[in-house]
Amino acid sequence: MTPLVLLIACTKSPTKDSGLTAVDCTDADYSLVPPASGELSGAWDTENDRFVFYGGNMGIPENCSFSATDFTGEAWAWNSDCGDFERIGDAPSARGRYASAVDEENGRWLLHGGRMREGDSGNYTLFQEVWAFEFATGTWTKLASEGGPGKRTSHVGVYSDGRFIIYGGNSSKNGASYTVHDDVWSFDLATNEWTELADSSDAGNRLFAGADVSSDGKTMYVYGGGDENAFFGPFLGDTWKLDLDTMAWDKLDNGRNGAPLDRIGAELVLDEDQNRLLMFGGHDSGELGNTNQLWAFDLGSESWSEVHEGDVFANPAEGQCDFPVDFTDPDMESPERRGQFASAKTDEGTFLIFGGKTDCGVVNDVWSLDLSTSTWTEESTATEGEICLRAFAECESLCI
Repeated sequence: MTPLVLLIACTKSPTKDSGLTAVDCTDADYSLVPPASGELSGAWDTENDRFVFYGGNMGIPENCSFSATDFTGEAWAWNSDCGDFERIGDAPSARGRYASAVDEENGRWLLHGGRMREGDSGNYTLFQEVWAFEFATGTWTKLASEGGPGKRTSHVGVYSDGRFIIYGGNSSKNGASYTVHDDVWSFDLATNEWTELADSSDAGNRLFAGADVSSDGKTMYVYGGGDENAFFGPFLGDTWKLDLDTMAWDKLDNGRNGAPLDRIGAELVLDEDQNRLLMFGGHDSGELGNTNQLWAFDLGSESWSEVHEGDVFANPAEGQCDFPVDFTDPDMESPERRGQFASAKTDEGTFLIFGGKTDCGVVNDVWSLDLSTSTWTEESTATEGEICLRAFAECESLCI
């Protein structure tokens, strides 16, 4: 597959925040583009008004689902003022599927665990370190290397009142099977010490889930994911909240009766202004697999509604891993279908995404979602990983 390369030139002076301060983008290098990658996370850097993401797997899936492994240790940022990219910091070693959270009080991004592998076969190397990326200085610091949840991948993390909270995940080194956990751990950012808050959870064993936390750090929300069966499915589609003071779980939705199809690798964002959770993307159990649906969960009525239908199934595969050009009727107002991508929420109420796993490998675009209007905007065009119909009117294959 030959990547389509689209370079964007700066034709006007963008403005920041209120729009009153002009930004000089003369020196912005729009030829600098991060590699397409999945299995990574992201964060909003308030200090510099930029979207930061790190690591991930650049390997392109083989036979539809079995992924080649090509992990990267690069850290990048997308600058919201000029819309350009930059390499940042001397990041930790190559890895993907780590847990992360933003410590806004101290201006840093926290990472735990993850995995990597050299080559396409054999066991993975798992990590248990805690790292912090300082937004102001652009430097990485290792906070801990032992203890706590141990070596773990595909878990979720949130920040709460001086603590880095970890839930669930997988500790198997075998890429074809999972050892899934339901424990909850807290990393005290004052003492750099781990404490187990619960050795089991009502929400059960879970990996590949979506999660977010309330602005006061009191409540963690968790959606979907998978358990020991997550390699082939069935997946999970339930929605939970956890009181981070009392450690009491509450099931908000059982994943049936109008809820989205169960899925792994989706991202969840809390929209407190509208008292709802928004869920985007992931790989579900439907005909398309990877999806670009956008759903909203109303926290008042505790019910789901579809915001954007996304791509619609059009024609079936013509054989094993042989998909027609018109496999879908694509929704051009939404990002490419994907799972396991980086995301972040800005101070101004915008949800950003980068990368992820798609039907055509991995992708490297940036999209923003205005939470107030639920409208998507493409901020940076992909150079690979999209279906052909997103770039050309005439196509001979599903992927470029």
